[in-house]
Amino acid sequence: MKINQQAFLTAWDNQKLVRGALKAAHVRVDYTNYEDLFQEGILIYAEMLTKLADKKRPEVDRLSFRKIIWHTIDLLRKKQRQSEEEIAFDSLTEATLMTNWNNQLVLKGELAHMNKIEKLLFINHLIGGQTISALAQEAHVSRVQLQRSKHNLLIHLREILEK
Repeated sequence: MKINQQAFLTAWDNQKLVRGALKAAHVRVDYTNYEDLFQEGILIYAEMLTKLADKKRPEVDRLSFRKIIWHTIDLLRKKQRQSEEEIAFDSLTEATLMTNWNNQLVLKGELAHMNKIEKLLFINHLIGGQTISALAQEAHVSRVQLQRSKHNLLIHLREILEK
């Protein structure tokens, strides 16, 4: 909505109403975003003065005061929700990294207990992406035997990681 110049000047001259509304919404002057909320309040007040030009000034002031309070509370709730979502995301990321780190330590310990074929499957096939056929030719072992070894290795690793 457009705000006329006179309404803006009137709102600017009556900063006490906007500051009072912010105080009623429990926004302290030392809050980091106080000035932003104050400017929003001035604009809302000027908008209300423009929109309700046909009403008496005390009624417009009363309605503007309430609208500024509710608008400020809505903005503060949005800000709080965003910060809570960021905290939850950071916590989830930390938990995931910790789980991955623990899994890596467990797998590193298991690597020492694997036989030659299992190590070849784990490193070259599961991590490196090399095909079973290529590994079978390289290790001079049948494809079927490698498939069985892979199946048994995956079952063993799944059991260890689920502990």
